Amino acid sequence: MWRRAGLAVLLAALAGAGCRNDWRTDMWYQPSLRPEDAPRPAPEHSVPLGAGPALADRDDAESLRDPVPFTPASIAHGKALFAQRCACCHGPDGHGGGPVSKLFPPAPNLAYVTIKARSDGYIFGTITFGGRAMPSQAEGLSEADRWDLVNFVRHVQGVAPGGGK
Repeated sequence: MWRRAGLAVLLAALAGAGCRNDWRTDMWYQPSLRPEDAPRPAPEHSVPLGAGPALADRDDAESLRDPVPFTPASIAHGKALFAQRCACCHGPDGHGGGPVSKLFPPAPNLAYVTIKARSDGYIFGTITFGGRAMPSQAEGLSEADRWDLVNFVRHVQGVAPGGGK
């Protein structure tokens, strides 16, 4: 009888030793990057999956062609995005005079001849990287969203993408 009681106490002690709490702190003692540390650079000559052309600034985008068809759906989506992100500077119809223009240098009328003469890729690059006083609008917008904005700008200008009427 004492033998069984001793065995039960021994098993209980062994089971209790396996219930230490330090297993819950594993996440505390792991290697990690601090917020100010940059991620590791990509290996030389590597290309991310699904990557488009590597663009450094808006001039690099000048030769890009608009892959999104110039359809009423694209123009409507571009108009909605324009109202959210661009109308405060370029005005609700894209002809300048938005409320921010009272405080900062006024944004240009998107139907100016010089802007009409720019390629679709350059307008896409300007949306992506920003301009002299314009901040980048790439964050939160997919590539297709930015091309829809290009289509809307061309609609405001009365010009089909690619420079044709």
